[in-house]
Amino acid sequence: MIADFVRILRAADIRVSPAETLDAAEIFEAIGFDDRSILKYALGQTLAKTEMEKLAFDEAFESYFRLPEETPPLPMASEQEDASEDEDTKNDGGEMSGEGQPQPAGGDPANDPANNPANDPANGQAQPGGDNQSLTEMLENQDSAALQAAMQQAATQAGLADAKLFTQQGMFSRRIMEAMGLAELEARIRQMNESGEAEQAERLREGRARLFEAVQDFVERQIAMRTKNAGRLLREDALSRIRLSNLDRSDMKIMRELIRKLAKRLASRHSRRRKKAQRGMLDIRRTMRANVAFDGNLFNLAWRRVKVERPKLIVLCDVSGSVAAVSRFFLMFLYSLDEVMPKTRSFVFSNRAGEITELLQGDDLETAMEEALRQFGGGSTDYGMSMMDLAEATLDTVDKKTTVMVLGDARSNYGDPGHLALKEFYERAGRVIFLNPEPETVWDTGDSEMKKLGAYCTHKQTCNSVKHVERVLDDLLRLSG
Repeated sequence: MIADFVRILRAADIRVSPAETLDAAEIFEAIGFDDRSILKYALGQTLAKTEMEKLAFDEAFESYFRLPEETPPLPMASEQEDASEDEDTKNDGGEMSGEGQPQPAGGDPANDPANNPANDPANGQAQPGGDNQSLTEMLENQDSAALQAAMQQAATQAGLADAKLFTQQGMFSRRIMEAMGLAELEARIRQMNESGEAEQAERLREGRARLFEAVQDFVERQIAMRTKNAGRLLREDALSRIRLSNLDRSDMKIMRELIRKLAKRLASRHSRRRKKAQRGMLDIRRTMRANVAFDGNLFNLAWRRVKVERPKLIVLCDVSGSVAAVSRFFLMFLYSLDEVMPKTRSFVFSNRAGEITELLQGDDLETAMEEALRQFGGGSTDYGMSMMDLAEATLDTVDKKTTVMVLGDARSNYGDPGHLALKEFYERAGRVIFLNPEPETVWDTGDSEMKKLGAYCTHKQTCNSVKHVERVLDDLLRLSG
């Protein structure tokens, strides 16, 4: 149940780690389902970290763990006797057992639910609910908690976690009813009809109808929770793979949120990796000296500190024509990683290159990008002049710890491609990476100069989608760490 609930939380954009899932399972085992308020508080403290996540958690918990709708209690045989004493006095057919419990008329053991083979756990029927109650007993006792637990268990058996469409509601509702013991309940109703207990049989039929409505409501809520963000997640996945130059304006807001989310995930991943790498290996000598006073018991550990250099990155982005869309999102992605990539200098160009590092340091990154495009975009592409501008501004600071990254289509309008200037970076830098938004099949066609520029690159690849950008930056951070 907890694993399924965690899937619901993740669908609601609540980040839950495997360790937190194990903690939640232990909480559920210790507290149980008897007190929902305590269970909700304990799980909330473990699984929801931010205020937004707490709100989403409350909504998901109330929907997932909501008890079945209360229904009027089903009168038992003893209640009928108390309600109509005069009729019971006239009726000589019933006998009382030594414990004072009513026995079926005629004393036929076959009419005793305890002797019904359908209620025997050995017959292969599942016994849902607390204390191995049958479905009939849960309905007669109006045990909502047991019904909820049985419904959740039956939903797992029925594979409700795989439900994707609302058209599957009827199928899963029937499966859950069958897993809860519908066959046993219907057998009991038939038995009551045959033994003349028509009123009790009718009450059980009404309880069965109400239970089926509750199960349908439960299934509908479960499918709604599982598909709540399915459309948005599907759209995000599609947008992460589509060419950035083909984006529609209506998708820009989703794309900005997607870039922030992916950049946050990358930053978190590489911050943890860097912290672990900086710790280094265990220093045996220092550790032994630090623990002499403890008779050799290793209370204090000493680590060999390893200095891990953050990548020095110089980026040159073409902002002319269709390449501008890719450059815009590339730089937005890059500057969302300021926690793990603080040493980044950014330049953009069409015919002349200009530095926009300080411009991008502001809070409103989108406005900064608009200003960068206004200042340096729109001209005729000149790779030769732009490479010379970049070399003049940065070449003296380039060393083997530096990565130079160029994003452009390498189309120089049949002019100087700037490959000789790029050669100087290649000889000094640790890595030179060329990212081309065009597919590799059209490289070196027309005015493309990828062959000349690629000769002085340690790595070159197509990069025209958010997935490509994420993969490039992930590799860069991994290699530099």
